[in-house]
Amino acid sequence: MALFARSYPYDFVYDDDAVIKNNRYVQNGVEGLKNIWTTSYFDGFNQNLRVNAFRPVPLSTFALEYQQFGLNASVNHASNILLYGLTAFFLFLFLASLLRQHHFILPLMTTLFFILHPLHVEVVANIKSRDELLAFLNFAIAAWLLLNYLDNRKVWVLFLSLLFYSIALFSKESAVTTIAILPAMLYFFRKMQVKKIANLTGIYLIPVVCFLITRRLVIGPASATHKLTYLDNSLLAANGISERIASTILSSGNYLLKTVFPHPLASDYSYSTLPLVGWDDYRVYLSLLAFAALTCLLIKGLHNKKVYSFAILYFLLAVSIFLSILFPGFSVYNDRFLYNPVLGICLLVSWGIFQLVKTKKEGRKIKGFVSFVKANPLPLAIAAFLSCAAILKVENRLPDWKDRYVLFEKDVKLVPKNARMLKNYGGSLARLAVQNQTSNPDLAREHARQAVKELEASLSIYNRIATGHIHLGIAYTVLGQYSEAEKAFKDALSINSGSHYAKVNLANVFYRTGRFQEVINLLEGMPRTSFTKNEYYLLYLAYQQTGDAQNTEKYRKLSGR
Repeated sequence: MALFARSYPYDFVYDDDAVIKNNRYVQNGVEGLKNIWTTSYFDGFNQNLRVNAFRPVPLSTFALEYQQFGLNASVNHASNILLYGLTAFFLFLFLASLLRQHHFILPLMTTLFFILHPLHVEVVANIKSRDELLAFLNFAIAAWLLLNYLDNRKVWVLFLSLLFYSIALFSKESAVTTIAILPAMLYFFRKMQVKKIANLTGIYLIPVVCFLITRRLVIGPASATHKLTYLDNSLLAANGISERIASTILSSGNYLLKTVFPHPLASDYSYSTLPLVGWDDYRVYLSLLAFAALTCLLIKGLHNKKVYSFAILYFLLAVSIFLSILFPGFSVYNDRFLYNPVLGICLLVSWGIFQLVKTKKEGRKIKGFVSFVKANPLPLAIAAFLSCAAILKVENRLPDWKDRYVLFEKDVKLVPKNARMLKNYGGSLARLAVQNQTSNPDLAREHARQAVKELEASLSIYNRIATGHIHLGIAYTVLGQYSEAEKAFKDALSINSGSHYAKVNLANVFYRTGRFQEVINLLEGMPRTSFTKNEYYLLYLAYQQTGDAQNTEKYRKLSGR
């Protein structure tokens, strides 16, 4: 918790707007819980955004925090930090119980490496990633309780385990893969027959099936949700099956690489950050070799139930849902996807370090920490070095998540060919331009010019980004280039004909160019569900210019003027 305490005053960033700041269900507090549990993940932000996600637990926590504290990013960050502290606590309990036949240093070191891993900066610092926090935390609790049940055979403990496992599933869909981890841990670390393992862990299929049925009833079939494009997953832009397979292998290798060497860290890896490659790229073969080596180690220790074999299996099972091997995922890679899988590698590294120590002396088992260190100080030195390196990386990366402006400015330098990141940075500059338009017009124009440059670069890489065209139109509006702004907003509408923001900003351009009737026609034809006082005020001004006294007075009242 101390490691991430400095993130407490940070602002909303990235999808925090969609799940908290501009989410009407969350901002209805307790009254919004019904909608949260009966609609898709982003429905409270945009009903037209049909994503293939159903995560009511994290949204419910946001709603309860809003009910109590209002819109307060610091409260949300404090909750994430607290959840991370609880993760450390329960993860150690789980690992200590799982590895009870081993020296306590092994679960302690594994927990330490996991908690300090730099890949987790995004999960803790980005409020939206509470879905990852809750899914892993509740899985760890459920797994610990399952082991506890095997020790004391108290049925209520098993029911409690099922409850926490259900919470994990309703926090994020990726928790589904952990259904395979449960029998694996019993096979490796408890003396049980395979049939008994299957019978016991088979009951965890009940919450899995309930979750999948509920999810299907709420969001419908995959065909009814958002269609993936190569902006989301760059593998879809591959030229033929050969390039697709080679690029998939390389992207899979990136998961392993970032786990063991988390540098550099970026907030987005969409098109075209990760390259599309052919079979002439040596990195494809290095990736194959790395996974082949892991597979050989896994098989080698499988029969004798070695710790290293379980560690590798844990990583492969947890990361499998993100690898785009059978079908393309929502994204080819993101650091947060490794939040759970990294535990397997942390255990593998800890086991490797642990082998340097003689755990027995003159026939007696070494139990104490001091005795452990005296047996061989090298493992402690290695662990200390890795921990210090991780802390330095976390301390270096964490401030980048202070707010959207700092994050996007830093990350656009790390991934200069990323269309979405260029759009994000250009959009943040457009926001600054609008904010400074009255107080500092010169600065506003400078921000707008920079925004145009970044946004045009983004759209030259991938032109079908509606929000990119909207931000571009806003920047042109600040610069007074209304014909360019109008074209940008119309381009956005050609991609997303129902975009509220594109229509409102286009109406603003119509007003600025004296086309008052077009303002009225456009705004009057829009649904009022997303209207703010600003939209009513624009209608008031347009009707005032046309001399319609009745509607002028009507919209003046609605605008609160």
